[in-house]
Amino acid sequence: MHLLAENALWETFSEFVTPDGNIINARGETEIIINKNDIENKSWVMLNNSRIENFYSITKISKTKYSFISENPSLGTQRGTFSIDRNTIFSRFQIENSDMNGFEVIIRNNDVCKAYGALYNNDELINSWSANMNRRGTAHNKAYTVHTLLNRG
Repeated sequence: MHLLAENALWETFSEFVTPDGNIINARGETEIIINKNDIENKSWVMLNNSRIENFYSITKISKTKYSFISENPSLGTQRGTFSIDRNTIFSRFQIENSDMNGFEVIIRNNDVCKAYGALYNNDELINSWSANMNRRGTAHNKAYTVHTLLNRG
């Protein structure tokens, strides 16, 4: 089972590393909400006393391929793909209207995910990161819950 396989709430602990080796620690949260072939990933991280939010809108293309678009206030609009191999997600992305691009690999083992990635400007490394994600519970599809409650008669 991979990160996007079920509704879940994850606590995250990350390290961002600059090209010269400076390490910045961060903590945050990721909420995965599945609605048929559409998935939402609502994430935030506290980095240098600033809250950075990402909202991913993900579309399942096939069992092993997803496409996504994400709005990141500090980078802009990010578009990419997720390729799935059992418990592992391989992600590639491009930041619109820029030369920035990157990748991320997320490996799930039961209630723990490990993520590793990097962001580049053309071929020049901007930063890399690693994250430990611990499942805290189940995210709730609020639209489904409200619809279900309203139609119970």
